[in-house]
Order: sequence, then structure tokens, then C-alpha cells
Amino acid sequence: MTGPPAAGGDEDAPLPPPAAEERRLPVAYAAAFYAVPAAVAWAWLRWSSPGRSLELWAPPDWASDAAVGAAAGLAMAVLARLSVRIFGWARGMEEEFRDLVGDQRGWEIVILALVSGIGEEYFFRGALQEAFGIWAAAAVFGAVHWPLRRGLLPWPFVAAAAGAFLGWMRDWTGSLVAPAAAHAVVNMINLGCIARRRDRGGCAAAVK
Repeated sequence: MTGPPAAGGDEDAPLPPPAAEERRLPVAYAAAFYAVPAAVAWAWLRWSSPGRSLELWAPPDWASDAAVGAAAGLAMAVLARLSVRIFGWARGMEEEFRDLVGDQRGWEIVILALVSGIGEEYFFRGALQEAFGIWAAAAVFGAVHWPLRRGLLPWPFVAAAAGAFLGWMRDWTGSLVAPAAAHAVVNMINLGCIARRRDRGGCAAAVK
């Protein structure tokens, strides 16, 4: 029969490690956030040109526009992966994003990519570009991505360049389907790579 535990035994026992903090963006918050620019864009276009939203989102060649956009998004994602491999500033940005959203689940990544692609393209390449032109829309797109973290300082410049390319796609196809598809695809791949790299060393090797 064992005796009572030695005095002070509980005090000497190691404490359990603290629970890891999940780095995730709530999907409901993101959906509500991106619904705001989408609603503003809808109201703006309805006031300035009734029926314009339908023309931008339901073109006759929407299937080919979606395919072109998806291919462009894949190319943008490959360029992003190569930048992470080559440039220190790109690796630093990915580390910052991993610290913010590195624990997103797969289904969350899909929803985040879709709502961001649709909401932002509706406002920036739809309403804003319609009123002020491609360069103004791209500049504002870059400005609203100005970060609070020093490691993300290149982000607004990358966003402005991407915004100009997406704006060109919008003018070339005459619809928002292609830029929205490209935006959603590149976000989906990049978020997926960030989450996978946190767990298993990353998907960057796929493009090396």
C-alpha cells in the first residue's frame, strides 16, 4: 500500500503546455465584411446604369470568361509561389499571413476565396472602374490593402499591380466573371499553400 504523496509533489509537477492559439479568420465575419462592398457596388451600378450588374455578371460567354479567369488565377498563383522562393520580401509576407490565417480549414479557404473574389471585384472592377477607370481603381485597391504590420508593407504595391491586371481582364472580356474567377483561384491556392506549409512544410515544392 502506497503512502500519501510527498509534500509539495503537486507544486513540482510540470504544468501542461498552453493551448495553441488558432490563427483563423471567421468565415461569417469575412462573408459579412465582403457583403458591404458588394452591396455598395450593386446600389452604385443600379443608380448609375440599371441592368449593368446583370451585364457584368451574366455575359453571353460567361463559361469561357470563367475558364480564362481560372487560368489567369493559376498563373498568378504560380508567380506568387515563385516569388516566395526567390524574394525575401515575399517570404516575409507569407510568414505574416501564416501568422494570421495559417490554421484555416479547407472548406473555410474555399468560402474565403469566393467571397473575397466576388465582393472585391464587384466593387473595384465593377463600380469603381466603371466610374473612374482602370488606374484609379487599381490605385484605390492597393491603398485599401495598406497593412498594419511592417512585414506586409509590400502588400499594397502587389495588390495595385494585381488590380491593374484584373482591371485589364475586365475590360478585355467586358465582364466581371474572368477577374472574379482569377481573384478567387489565386486566393484559394495561396491560402491553401499557407495552411499546408504550416502543417507539412508547404506546397511551394510543387512549383520549384
